[in-house]
Amino acid sequence: MPAVLLSDKLNRTFQNSYIESAPLSILMSVIASEEVDPIIRRSLQREIGLLEMKKRLTDAEIKDFERKHGMDSNEFLGAFEDGVLGDAQDSFEWWGLLRGRTAIEDELRKAKMVL
Repeated sequence: MPAVLLSDKLNRTFQNSYIESAPLSILMSVIASEEVDPIIRRSLQREIGLLEMKKRLTDAEIKDFERKHGMDSNEFLGAFEDGVLGDAQDSFEWWGLLRGRTAIEDELRKAKMVL
């Protein structure tokens, strides 16, 4: 029985302190938001920079494959999907770079939309 009374007292104390501190929590939330916003923006800008660098590196590797095989990536995809190129490792690497570039572009687009 004393445990129940103690529990009830703790609940009432919590409710009273929560109600009294509600305006303080709102104020803390606003302050935190003002402090966090620049941090989030800088982090997002840094991430955009990294994604742009990854895209440039991926583009350079794709250009190397295009020069090496004498065709652009659209031609390659058509031939690869039709099975004309066989199972050469180069073909799978090139295909993987193209898929990776698409994923990078999607992430980059989403990150820029947030800013």
